Amino acid sequence: MPDRRLLAAVDLGSNSFRLLVGRIESHELGDQVMPIDSLKESVRLAAGLGKDGLLDEASQQRAFTALHRFGERLRSFRPDAVRAVATNTLRVAHNAREVLSQAEKALGFPIQVIAGQEEARLIYVGAAHALPVDGVNRLVVDIGGGSTECIVGRDYHAALLESANVGCVSLSQHFFKEGQVNAENFAHALYTARAILAPIALKYRQHGWGYAVGTSGTAKALTQAVQSSFATDILTREHLTRLTELLVKAGQVDRVRIEGLKPERRPVLAGGLAALCAVFDELGVDSMRYCNGALRQGVLYDLMGRSAGADMREITVVQLVARYNVDEKHGAVLAETARGLFAQLARAPEAEIARRSQLLSWSARLAEIGMTISHEDFHKHSAYILQNSDMPGFARDEQSQMASLALGQTGGLRKLRNVISEPIDWLMVLCLRLASILHRRRDHEEGQLPTLTLKRERVRITVTRDWADAHALSDESLGAEAEAWSELGVFDEVTYSKS
Repeated sequence: MPDRRLLAAVDLGSNSFRLLVGRIESHELGDQVMPIDSLKESVRLAAGLGKDGLLDEASQQRAFTALHRFGERLRSFRPDAVRAVATNTLRVAHNAREVLSQAEKALGFPIQVIAGQEEARLIYVGAAHALPVDGVNRLVVDIGGGSTECIVGRDYHAALLESANVGCVSLSQHFFKEGQVNAENFAHALYTARAILAPIALKYRQHGWGYAVGTSGTAKALTQAVQSSFATDILTREHLTRLTELLVKAGQVDRVRIEGLKPERRPVLAGGLAALCAVFDELGVDSMRYCNGALRQGVLYDLMGRSAGADMREITVVQLVARYNVDEKHGAVLAETARGLFAQLARAPEAEIARRSQLLSWSARLAEIGMTISHEDFHKHSAYILQNSDMPGFARDEQSQMASLALGQTGGLRKLRNVISEPIDWLMVLCLRLASILHRRRDHEEGQLPTLTLKRERVRITVTRDWADAHALSDESLGAEAEAWSELGVFDEVTYSKS
């Protein structure tokens, strides 16, 4: 039997793919994730991103090969014990959907593309568990292959979260072709990175921090370079300048002599160095140490929190309900009814049904969030807010699903044809719409749910005749709803009957 205390995080970064397996260890002061196994593959995914925005075949194959190996290691894991996240390159690639479909087959688990703010949050969670609880503001900087995350927080709580679209692979590809480095192209790379970081610099300087740490590959490689070259593990702007001089003097990243520098870091060394110099210059960093907690550790702790009931997504929903003054009681009733209806129809593995049922519940609780803007077309406003808000804990595809549900909760159905394709997603829309009809009077009356059946792509909605006589408005609306679905043609037939 699979060990229920094992968790696994898969990080599909723009430069490297990483797998981290941890075991939950219980102590008197609380639970902790202890790493027990890790794998790393230098995929250089961002290097395969062409000017047309498409990932080339070679980079895709490197990705699939790495994920197949990871999948072998994870074969015995429960679905809810694994979380795979993809970052910047798969956020921006135009063929990301096709690549992800094949990647999920190779890994054997779903892969979530996370937004930059969510990536920053998870990085901070990972770093915070590797740093002391000292009550001091600290700056955490993670230079990845395609993006740089900057976070200011104290202990386990982040105050500022930003993700900038500049990374070691993207800079290396653009400015240091074939590893060639000179003073001119390094200056261009540095000022390009500074320009991207400039919009966030002022608020970070104003907020301030007691000390700074760097996480992930670039910070680790540059710390090792400073240790071997200058006998210190503290990064300063002077040390970065002297490393730059060494690179420029060598003229080529493969010719620079830095003891301990791993071969897979050389192709992205110049870009990473330019990015970190830009962070020091724009944010006003004096010194920085390396921290070994980052995204994959953050994913593990986030997973542990979900298993213990402290799901960041639930916290986000509660905060959004309060911020937008959503009718909490009505949302809870909608959620309960929608989940009850969905349980009658859903046909999928138990874990998938549970995941979708929870997503349907959150969507129902936030369905009317757009009313804070306008009662007219509120469902469109709700969809926009859910699609575009920073929602800690939620992956991009989860936000998109919630936005689609909010958009589809009322009005015509044809607007969803281009955004929904899976039958089970259509069933979620149907259940939310039926719940909205049943609770239109907002009297929160508890009553027997309609009976829903699904057989050979035919959906049947059945109520008792007594209920229909007592709820004439809902009775008429349910009949019209069944007719609208039949005309849409998603299901072979949707019928409404009274027994």
